[in-house]
Amino acid sequence: MKKITAFLILSIILSAPAAFAAEGFPLTVAGITLGKNINDYANCCDMKLANPMPDAPFLTEAHIRSDFVPGIRGGSLAYGNCDAKGKLVRIKLKFHDRSQKLFNSLLKKYTKAFGKPDSYQGDAFKNVIAWEWNFNQGEELVTVLLMWSRDKEIRPGVSIKMTLTSLLDNEYACFNKKNRRSEKSKGGPSEIESLNDFVPR
Repeated sequence: MKKITAFLILSIILSAPAAFAAEGFPLTVAGITLGKNINDYANCCDMKLANPMPDAPFLTEAHIRSDFVPGIRGGSLAYGNCDAKGKLVRIKLKFHDRSQKLFNSLLKKYTKAFGKPDSYQGDAFKNVIAWEWNFNQGEELVTVLLMWSRDKEIRPGVSIKMTLTSLLDNEYACFNKKNRRSEKSKGGPSEIESLNDFVPR
């Protein structure tokens, strides 16, 4: 039964990327496509709880419901809120099965579909193992990150992160331009008065 369930999960998650792999430019995973409007996937998220990301305020993040895709315990969709409002920039998926065995099975699938990873993004001690693939088509760039973690602060278990990097860069540039105009209208950014204020006591 566990083997059948695992096969079903892998089939659902990887069916869409496999279709794009032939063209060398994956955009879809688990039925969700980068660049589409968040409204197309409002049924899989609790949009009332969607908020700008603290460290990336040019993106808004909505959490995926755990019952949206079999085998997925959660994740998030990040979309633009500046130049390309509502367009999906990043997809994150987290699996119920947190085993390294599932990670290794997915890694084999990814390597077969996309070839060897372009870079290793994990740590040297293998508390986090993460492989990244980069794709480009014209001016569009996509990164795919497959990760396994046993670090409680970095998404323990198996996760997938797909990012439409070119769209993310555009949103960042748009935000910076608007932010600079806003700061200028307020007299510019404030300056530090004393470094002592920032030394923990």
